[in-house]
Formats: sequence, C-alpha cells, structure tokens
Amino acid sequence: MLVEYSALILWTLTAITIVYLAPSSIYVVAISTFGAIIAASLLIAWAAEASESSVSRGLALAIVAIVQTIPEYFVEGTIAWKAGKDLTGFWLHNVIANFTGANRLLTGFGWPLILLTLIIQRRRNGQQGASTIALRREQSIEVVFMLGASLYYVVVLIQEELTIFDSIVWVGIFAAYMWMLARLPRGKDGPEEPLLGPSRTILEIKSTRKKTGAILGLFLFAGLTFVLITDSFVTSIQNLAQMFLVGLLGSGAVFFTIQWIAPVLSEFPEKVTAFNWARQITLAPLALLNFISSSVNELTALVALIPVVYFVSSAGAGSIPLGQLQWIEVLLVLWVISTAVIEARLIVAILFLVFAAWETLRSRGHIVVFSAFRETLRRGVFRRT
Repeated sequence: MLVEYSALILWTLTAITIVYLAPSSIYVVAISTFGAIIAASLLIAWAAEASESSVSRGLALAIVAIVQTIPEYFVEGTIAWKAGKDLTGFWLHNVIANFTGANRLLTGFGWPLILLTLIIQRRRNGQQGASTIALRREQSIEVVFMLGASLYYVVVLIQEELTIFDSIVWVGIFAAYMWMLARLPRGKDGPEEPLLGPSRTILEIKSTRKKTGAILGLFLFAGLTFVLITDSFVTSIQNLAQMFLVGLLGSGAVFFTIQWIAPVLSEFPEKVTAFNWARQITLAPLALLNFISSSVNELTALVALIPVVYFVSSAGAGSIPLGQLQWIEVLLVLWVISTAVIEARLIVAILFLVFAAWETLRSRGHIVVFSAFRETLRRGVFRRT
C-alpha cells in the first residue's frame, strides 16, 4: 500500500510546485490543484480512520467526519477571507456557496444513494424483507443535534445575515454535541467497520511511536497542502466558471461552480468510505451515521467559521448580508430540480418543507428519536461513573 501513499504525496508536491512556479497556466493549475485536493483528502481520511481509539462509536465517527471535512474549512475560510478584502462584493456574493453545496450533496445525494446501494446489494444477495437503515438509540444524539442546528437557520433567514453571534451559537451547539458523544461509553454491540487497505497499513505498524508519527505526519502534510494550494484551487474554479459557464449561467456561474466542484472533490474520500460500508449491508447504519455526523459538523462548526474569518479579514466590517439568492440557498435542501432550473428554487424548497411536514405527521407514531434521546441522556451522557 506504500505505492498509494507515494503516488498521492508525489501528486500533491507536484501541484504545489506548479502553483508557485507556473501560476499563469490556468488549465495546468486547475488540474493539478483539483487532483491535489482529492489526494490530500484521501491522505487525511486514511490517517483519521487509522487513529480511531477506544472511544464511543459516535465520537469516533464525529472525529473522522471533522477531519474529512478539513478541506472544506480551508475552502470556506479562503472564500470568506477574499470576501473581506474584496471591495467589489464579488466574493461576498459567493461566500455561502461551498457549505450549501456540501450539505445538499450529503442530504440530497449521499443519503438516498446509501439506501439505494443497500437495496441493490440485498437483492444481489437474494435477501428479502424491507430495505431500511436503522440507527441504535444512542445515535439519536447525532439526529437531534442535526435537527437543532437546522432549526437555528430559521433565525438566520429572519435576520437575513450571518453574524458573529451566530458563530458563537453554532460553536456552542457543536461543543455540546462533542461533549455528549465523549460521555457515551463505547458500545460493545454492533459490527465494527473494517479499515480499508491504506488505513489498515498504518494500523499494522507495530511501533506505537512510529504509528503515531505516521498519522501526525499525514495530518501535517495534508494540512500544509491545503494551506499552500487552496487559494489557487478557488481561483481555478473562478477562472473555469468565467471561461465556460458565464454564457449559460450568467453572473451565478462562479457561485454554481464553487457550490458543486469544491464539495465533490473534498468529500470524495468520505463518500467512497460510506458507500463501501453500505455495500456490506450490516455496516449501512455506519454509513448513514457518518453522513449525519458530517451534516452536524458542516451546519455548525463549518458555517461558524465564515463570519469570524470575514470579520477579521474586513477589519471588523460587520455581518454578512444575505441577498435573495443567498437567502433561498440557505432555505433550500432538495436540489435536483433546482440545480437545473434556478427560478424554481424557492418553490422547490417550499414543496420540500410541505412534504417533510406531511411525512412527519404520517409517521408520527413511529418517531422514537426524542424518547431515545432522553433515554441516552439519562443512561449514557449523565450516567453515574
């Protein structure tokens, strides 16, 4: 497996070299930085999976989800920094593109595809019965915090801006979420997720010191890669959008491209891991839980970064206003139709909320997440030690 690590490290080093020696080569920079984002994301994901220790399953997956979304933090931070320095307002208009696209990929594409993968695999194995994905009761923590973080966006929509106070609230929610997961005992039941070859290679290092060094080395190398190439990566997205998509999408070309290219590349390792688990049927709940953990992370800590970086970059200019397009993007979750027909986004969002309310009422007798959450708090989080 050393070949995989060597190839990815070589690609990232080449990309860094190109960024600083040939920054005017638009296509070469774009290809190299796009590939480097995937390469560094894979390296950091493998290191994160290998670093799981004797903690609760939810906390382990939450830590992996945080590490896997580090590329998005760099992308979001870079755009917010540009927005604070740009007097034209161009980057301010695009400041929420990355996180809204990332969440749409998780909920609108990732979740359904996990279930579809499970259904197909069950049929291949000749298994009968309902194809559903059930989480354990203690995993209600992730679901409740995801719902709570989502509901806070109603406040954002009403005030029509992102503020430092919002960042404080989101960080508080995220801190409470991580604290509760840390309080849970490690579950003894349920299947363990098998590590993929590259992650297992690290885990098989006999020397604890060398193993820790390998994990930290990969973290540092990937982090340094993001520091050195993210600005060029974002600029490449801007250049390609303005060259090929302005005629089709007009002024929204850069927003559209950032919204889809950046999350697709940075979340690639996470999607591969989750779908690999879904194919094994018994690990499908882990795949879904991984995506839920990522949603909580992106709805809280990731978005909290935006007003803070913007405030620092703009020397205290204030909050980030949400125009009509940004307001609808924050509201919208269902994305297939709205991606193709921009004018339909508000209608689609309203229809989605209506369908969600109808499904909630129809299934109200089967909703146990809140009772499971109370039980988990009593028996797990606030248990006597």
